[in-house]
Amino acid sequence: MKKLFALTLAVMMMVLSFAGCGKKDNYISFDALYSKLTTEIDFSASNMQKQGEAALNNYYYIDPTTLENYAIYMSDYATGNADEIAMFQVKEEDQVAAVKALINDRITDLKVRYEDYKPEEMSKIDSAVIVDDGCYIFVVISPDNDKAKTIVNDAIAGKLEQ
Repeated sequence: MKKLFALTLAVMMMVLSFAGCGKKDNYISFDALYSKLTTEIDFSASNMQKQGEAALNNYYYIDPTTLENYAIYMSDYATGNADEIAMFQVKEEDQVAAVKALINDRITDLKVRYEDYKPEEMSKIDSAVIVDDGCYIFVVISPDNDKAKTIVNDAIAGKLEQ
């Protein structure tokens, strides 16, 4: 009976170790990705600023308990630019769709805000980069969204120095 219990416990621990999104082999450093994006793309006019949990709650409406990690950078409000970099790692892969829906709501909100306020920003918002891979979701609104998408995809492929 003790052997059966030990075997059952060992199997359960193995199963739990594979659950969720704790794969270390495809870890993506948010700091390295942000650095690469802001080095390769000129965000200087935006005066990008790292945001805290308030941005997560007030702009994305994402429950922080669903996230393993996140980083949000937004342009300084005074610049009037729509530039934004947001990176999320959800705890469970089945949460990706819900978080992406909230991200799409954020993009829709930006479109409504900017269409009359600063219409020249609309092309950036309309072509916003939203990429997910496993438990990671990346959002970039930048002066060069094509280049941003390439950089994000390189990070996912492990071609980014960390």
